[in-house]
Amino acid sequence: MRNLYAAVFALLIMNSCNKEEINTQNQAEITKPASTEISQVQEPLKLKNSKGEELSVTYLAEGDVVGVKIQKTGEGEQKLSAKTTNLSGNPIFSNENYMWEMTHEGKAGKLSDKDGNASEYQ
Repeated sequence: MRNLYAAVFALLIMNSCNKEEINTQNQAEITKPASTEISQVQEPLKLKNSKGEELSVTYLAEGDVVGVKIQKTGEGEQKLSAKTTNLSGNPIFSNENYMWEMTHEGKAGKLSDKDGNASEYQ
């Protein structure tokens, strides 16, 4: 009787080991492969604010990262990355100098600088 218990116990241990090995193999197959997607860039939009200042806005995606490039007339290009969303669900992009809040389905937005000066562009 003792031998029967020992055999059943050994059989249970071997079965549990096989299940873990199968699960480990399945998890390795499920893991997400590295993204081979080419970056996607939309056509630049030319927007103006109430003062007549022009801003070029280009939305882009680089793999899993979504961002925007902005360039004010006479200034260098700034690349901003998506950080959060506003109450309407539109993304907010920022870097150390600017924050761009997308509005009107990406056809307008609000640009704020690091000093808190904000301007609406349409």
